[in-house]
Amino acid sequence: MSTTSIIPTPEQRLHILHVYGEKCERLVREKERHYITSISRSTAWKLEKAGRFPQRKSLGAKSCGWLLSDLLYWINER
Repeated sequence: MSTTSIIPTPEQRLHILHVYGEKCERLVREKERHYITSISRSTAWKLEKAGRFPQRKSLGAKSCGWLLSDLLYWINER
């Protein structure tokens, strides 16, 4: 497993979305993130802090999400 999370290029983002049959980029909330990655919230948080999981995007004071392409790319690179 990679020790650091690699940020995909725009071309890599489009390619990975196409591979998984997604038509466009979108934000993924916690419940779907768990379904996609199969890792717990605390494990994802620890990996994110260690730089080994995609960074979440702040959506407001108490809300966050992840880019779908970041999660799919992370899975593909494992």
